[in-house]
Amino acid sequence: MEALTELCDLISQNPLQFAEKLEWICSRCPPEGSLSVGSHRLTRLHLNAVLAVARFISKCPNHTDNDPRSQVIGFLQSIQASFRQSFWPQSFGVDSISAFYSNFLGYVSKAAELSPDFAAEVADFMGGIVICAATIVNDEAGICRVFLNAVSQNCPPVSPKAAENLISCLLEQLSVAAPTSPREAAFSISETSSSQSSPLGSHHLQPNGSASPGNEASNASASSRGTAVNGSTIGWRSSVDLLGGNLGYNDGGGGAAFLRQQIASFEGESVESLEKQEIAFRLLWHIVDKVPFGAVHLEQVMMASKKQLQSSVVFLKIRKRDWTEQGGQLKAKINTKLSVSRAAAQLQVKILVTHNSDGKSSKRLLLEALALLTDVAEACLLSVWRKLRICEELFSCLLNGVAQIAVTRGGQLLRVLFIRLKPLVLTTCAQADTWGNSQGTMLESVTKTSCEIIEFGWSKDRAPVDTFIMGLATSIRERNEYEEQDGKEKQAVPVVQLNVIRLLADLNVSVNKSEMIDLILPLFIETLEEGDASTPSLLRLQLLDAVSRMASLGFEKSYRETVVLMTRSYLNKLSTIGSAESKTMAPEATTERVETLPSGFLLIASGLTSPKLRSDYRHRLLSLCSDVGLAAESKIGRSGADCLGPLLPAVAEICSDFDPTVDVEPSLLKLFRNLWFYVSLFGLAPPIQNSQLPTKSISTTLNSVGSMSASALQAVVGPYMWNSQWSLAIQRIAQGTPPLVVSSVKWLEDELELNALYNPGSRRGNGNEKAALAQRAALSAALGGRVEVAGMNMISGVKATYLLAVAFLEIIRFSSNGGILNGSTSLTASRSAFSCVFEYLKTSNLMPAVFQCLTAIVHRAFETAVSWLEDRISETGNEAEIRESTLSAHACFLIKNMSQREEHIRDISVNLLTQLKDRFPQILWSSSCLDSLLFSVSNELPSTVVNDPGWVATVRSLYQKILREWITNALSDAPCTTQGLLQEELCKANTWQRTQPTTDVVSLLSEIRIGTGKNDCWMGIRTANIPAVMAAAAAASGANLTLTEAFNLEVLSTGIVSATVKCNHAGEIAGMRRLYCSIGGFQTGASPMGFGLGMGLQRLKSVVSSQQAQPESESFNEILITKFVRLLQQFVNLAEKGGEVDKSQFREICSQATALLLSNLGSDSKPNLDGFSQLLRLLCWCPAYISTPDSMEVGIFVWTWLVSAAPQLGSLVLAELVDAWLWTIDTKRGLFASDVRCSGPAAKLRPQLSPGEPEMLPDKDPVEGIIAHRLWLGFFIDRFEVIRHDSVAQLLLLGRMLQGTMKFPWHFSRHPAAAGTFFTIMLLGLKYCSCKSQGNLQNFKTGFQLLEDRIYRASLGWFAYEPEWYDMNNKNFSQSEAQSVSIFVNYLVNERVDGQSDSSLKRRGRESGSSLGDVKDQYHPIWGHMENYTVGREKRKELLLMLCQLEADRLEVWAQPLNSKDNLSSRSKISSDKWIEYARTAFSVDPRIALSLASKFPTVSSLQAEVTQLVHVRSLI
Repeated sequence: MEALTELCDLISQNPLQFAEKLEWICSRCPPEGSLSVGSHRLTRLHLNAVLAVARFISKCPNHTDNDPRSQVIGFLQSIQASFRQSFWPQSFGVDSISAFYSNFLGYVSKAAELSPDFAAEVADFMGGIVICAATIVNDEAGICRVFLNAVSQNCPPVSPKAAENLISCLLEQLSVAAPTSPREAAFSISETSSSQSSPLGSHHLQPNGSASPGNEASNASASSRGTAVNGSTIGWRSSVDLLGGNLGYNDGGGGAAFLRQQIASFEGESVESLEKQEIAFRLLWHIVDKVPFGAVHLEQVMMASKKQLQSSVVFLKIRKRDWTEQGGQLKAKINTKLSVSRAAAQLQVKILVTHNSDGKSSKRLLLEALALLTDVAEACLLSVWRKLRICEELFSCLLNGVAQIAVTRGGQLLRVLFIRLKPLVLTTCAQADTWGNSQGTMLESVTKTSCEIIEFGWSKDRAPVDTFIMGLATSIRERNEYEEQDGKEKQAVPVVQLNVIRLLADLNVSVNKSEMIDLILPLFIETLEEGDASTPSLLRLQLLDAVSRMASLGFEKSYRETVVLMTRSYLNKLSTIGSAESKTMAPEATTERVETLPSGFLLIASGLTSPKLRSDYRHRLLSLCSDVGLAAESKIGRSGADCLGPLLPAVAEICSDFDPTVDVEPSLLKLFRNLWFYVSLFGLAPPIQNSQLPTKSISTTLNSVGSMSASALQAVVGPYMWNSQWSLAIQRIAQGTPPLVVSSVKWLEDELELNALYNPGSRRGNGNEKAALAQRAALSAALGGRVEVAGMNMISGVKATYLLAVAFLEIIRFSSNGGILNGSTSLTASRSAFSCVFEYLKTSNLMPAVFQCLTAIVHRAFETAVSWLEDRISETGNEAEIRESTLSAHACFLIKNMSQREEHIRDISVNLLTQLKDRFPQILWSSSCLDSLLFSVSNELPSTVVNDPGWVATVRSLYQKILREWITNALSDAPCTTQGLLQEELCKANTWQRTQPTTDVVSLLSEIRIGTGKNDCWMGIRTANIPAVMAAAAAASGANLTLTEAFNLEVLSTGIVSATVKCNHAGEIAGMRRLYCSIGGFQTGASPMGFGLGMGLQRLKSVVSSQQAQPESESFNEILITKFVRLLQQFVNLAEKGGEVDKSQFREICSQATALLLSNLGSDSKPNLDGFSQLLRLLCWCPAYISTPDSMEVGIFVWTWLVSAAPQLGSLVLAELVDAWLWTIDTKRGLFASDVRCSGPAAKLRPQLSPGEPEMLPDKDPVEGIIAHRLWLGFFIDRFEVIRHDSVAQLLLLGRMLQGTMKFPWHFSRHPAAAGTFFTIMLLGLKYCSCKSQGNLQNFKTGFQLLEDRIYRASLGWFAYEPEWYDMNNKNFSQSEAQSVSIFVNYLVNERVDGQSDSSLKRRGRESGSSLGDVKDQYHPIWGHMENYTVGREKRKELLLMLCQLEADRLEVWAQPLNSKDNLSSRSKISSDKWIEYARTAFSVDPRIALSLASKFPTVSSLQAEVTQLVHVRSLI
């Protein structure tokens, strides 16, 4: 059925498209006329189809095809046949039938609501069906009952005539008639007359007299109690009291007979009979809601529901022990009876609300209903069954009805309603089981109803609302009138008061009116200051919680009064700590200080939204912390952490939106300083030293001077011994704390201020040298030992504490969230916490010891930031973006900080930036960092007229040096991406029309050149020395070069030209869009977009605005996308037909398409995702389709443009390129053209080498495809260097490409011109496998190991064939081939083996869960059977290294035959044993390698003999 339901939902979304599926579902419904046949039994398939069609109708009721509607109507008309068991499948029980009815009728009812025509058609016959089901007597299976129950829940429309008949039928079942019993008549008359005579005479229970739940008899013994309203007592007796007397509870047994009669009457009702009554009332509710009917029936229905509610009052008053039935049978009957009462109450309210009319009679009915509903609610409240869920639901239903009736007359009933509601509220609050964390369902219902009525009456009639609220508020201060009673009776008063306080607080929060708070808050504050709540008690705790909740609403008057009260209360509690009085105080006093007041402070901090009040509250809380710290510091035998710690969560919350980088008032800054001073002094901050220092046993008692040193060290190294919430609060506070540079720059004055934070004669003050020594030791530990304790002798104890506070603050900034301060949502340099750390170093004339400490704090903060970044290296998705943004923000700040006037700050900034660049090389290609470097010279330096020219010259020279190193390093590792980023920066400069930055950039970059051969810009062999990478870099530059020739490229001039071209293309697109929008667009014949990336491009939504797109812009995008897609497809078609693609034209179209794609990423319009995804795919795939060097050059230029201008496209572009690469493997193109006819000279010799007809040579020169792959590989290697440290997702994409490439060692081309390209892909594979030691790829070690083995197998496979020569008449190409193999050899020689020994490999395997290092006498998936993996791996590597060295030498001689090199003749000679080992290793990998090796060295006898022996042994097997 689930599959059919999903299909139905899919059809409903597009019925016309899936018309055949809909027809198929309809064909599975029961055949027409089959339901009238008595012997026909439906199957599950029939029923499921009927439900599916009904579900479709409920979603598409006006569908043009009438067949689904006919199926539903036909089944519904014949549904009477389903009242017999033979209609249903044999396995269908009553529960399954009930579920079918409920679902089917639910769909029909929903369809009727949406379609009037369908509703009219159903109404013509539905009433008769319901009447038929209701009048069936013999319903042994209970099918009619479950049908009626389903109809009562989802009743389809009924015609007015049928409704009259149905009402008569239902009333007859409910037996609505005149009272038959005299006592019953007396009851009804007295109840009615009582309700009519006075609205006040229904509910007058004194809360103080209510009993505990355990005493059932006392619940019914309130015969003559009164309720105080505004000081007077109303002595009316409620109907509950009257009934109590009539039942014999209060008259000495006179009503015992009537009690037995009522119990017998209730017990005589079966559960089935009660269920029928409930169904009848529910059906009547639906009829009243949908069909108008006569006054006679209306009065009868009201009488029936009223009678049911009156009987429920009697029913609820019966005590549990008076029932003769017990156990589950009684509970089932109670639940059903209460369900009937709930249905009757809903019906009564529905009639009064729906058929409301003006006049006295209507008002009388409403008053009677209010009286009756509140009576039943009171009975529920006092019943022994009140804890049953159905009783709670009935109570909630009754109060909901009261609220609905209250609003029907526009506020005229409010006065009467509040008079009746107040006693009910107090009675609810008097229930002892409603006190605690969970206030109970009934109290929640009372609160909800009171809120609704108050909110309604607030604008209608304020006087009764105020009277009601004040009446509840004054009840809190009422004295207990039963002081002579025992303690159990006295506990009822606090329960009432506590619940009323909570109720009033909930009302204030819900209504949220300052006038209402002004009514209640003064009374609460007076009670707290002078009344019963002035001393520690539960009442005081509840009042404090209530006033804090009201203050959190943000009304200034109530906020200020409450905060003053709570602040004074907290300080008063501290004054009693440690005194003799504290030993005899109630436990509530400690609870108030530790829990209630801190929770209240936090609640206010969380609720305030006004910036003015938040600023005021921040100042008040920090002042309180200073006062608390000073008071706690003087306590003997107490820890200050116990006093200050509870306030920290509130301080953290109020500081959560405070920007520490703005100018801060000195007074507020000192308060922050004081807070962190005490945090450091009391050890409240989380430990900042990861490795615990070797110390003596640390005591957690802080009440003796002897433990000071150990305690101070414990605060630094841990473990943390306070509440973990306090530690989290400290971390949040750190993000919003400004640097603690306050007062004067003269340390003497600061020290005087700091001494004031100690109490006179304090054991921690400057007079105690032992305490000072403890603080210096802790400070030294916090600084990681960078400053010895002996070097701090000149630092006083108070100054050491201050420096320790600074260390805690600045280090915690970075350990909590990486060092990002509160502020704007964008992670820029201004939000880096380094902006705070360096503020301390700007102070002049610092004493050497202090300067050393502050410098050490900077380095410790930097180490913490690095640790935080490294710990999150494995994160992906949004967490990875946050990590990289944090890294860029820190790097950008350090770059800008190099322009500071202080030389030591510049030196430290350069040092830290260098370390950051070494630890995280990805920042070399961060656009924000590069932007800061290029333009900081002019942005950060003031005018030279005002400032020191020498300083400006120094800083400018420093920037030039750093920028040159930065660009050089970036170019040496990823020249493609670096040039793309430089071009983007030049585009920005062109857009901003800046002359000075452009001049500076020219002077800085004019000397940087890259090209083939040796580069003077960097030392050693770098990634850019790989010929494929350098060729790709030339393509990415946009220069029109012949890449097979030698070149020397000036980065700056080429970048300026390419940046200008990009700006021109972007300007063309922008100009066309403006023109199109200005003329209002025009009609086009644009065809809809075809299949594209679709879902893949959904990830771009994060950078596309969600605003409503303009139709003109959307149409413009469609026109251009269609045009570009068609042009790109034409290029592909031309290439596949053997035509030549014009490079300049192809480059022009691709560049324009890229400009269009990038122009829409930041626009306000929402792009056509399918169209743009198709365009992005074609830009990635077209070069692979065309597969020529020229097309690949254009592709690399476009891909570099995309990933540089929009880094968020990196994963999408790489994913498409990987798919395209794998497609070239499947189609045997370029490097993967493994057919013999594509293997160069060997193809021409094929007729002489093997029999048969010679194959035709390929139409295209295979070398073109190989060179195209070579360029492509250069781009992949470039991207690998950029993403290897920061993008696990893109690394895995490259891993997918390499896995597909190395899957089979024989699908590579054997063309001699492919040697350099082949070993370049092998080099990329090995460089990729070196990532297995990175922290973000620790879980893939086994996969890396298998990939590495595949790379070795493929590399050795190259030597299974005899070497060949290929003359391209191009010296540069031959040199590039030789250099490619030479670089591969160099990498093999210098490759770091992850654990040389077998034991280390085993250990690595255990760490990663599995290992190939300890495989012995097993079958390897690549090498087959092997004895020892580690030994075999080393032998294969030695063999490969020897073969590659020989191949590099051979290609070098071929490229430069007259240039003999010394290293060619200085190769060490190979011994005979080594030749034998090589032969055996080669033969174990592939016998062809051994044979090829023997043919290559025919004069080595030992090699020839060993190969011969191996072949002989193999032939004998």
